[in-house]
Amino acid sequence: MANERDADSPSDVYSNRRWAEKFKISFRGLWLGLRGTQSPNSLNSFIVHVPIAMVVLITGVWIGLEPISISLLMLCVGTVMAAELFNSSLESLAKAITDQADHNVANALDIASGAVLLVSLTAAVVGAVILGIPILQMWAQ
Repeated sequence: MANERDADSPSDVYSNRRWAEKFKISFRGLWLGLRGTQSPNSLNSFIVHVPIAMVVLITGVWIGLEPISISLLMLCVGTVMAAELFNSSLESLAKAITDQADHNVANALDIASGAVLLVSLTAAVVGAVILGIPILQMWAQ
């Protein structure tokens, strides 16, 4: 029939899953992103992002920031890490598509890297404003 689809079609394989399996797959993706899927010679960006995020959040708690400020810092951290995961997924997909130099693939990867840079710089400015003012006030006393 026209309304019946093959049970093994790509849309069924990736979308018709139970919630528990969707979460399992999502946590696997998070683990792959955090662990890194790049070649052994490349640096996993989370090696840089995670320690910085920890220092920022611990500093915010230590200086007694309001919960809304801590929440904004956490939102920035989460956004940077999500952007990094999107970038890593595009890198993995690009490797699966071709091992040849391709101008369009290179452009897509550069755009994704640019997005990570933009989010990271924005998060750094937000962090500097939220943390900087109380720290400067503490030093002034």
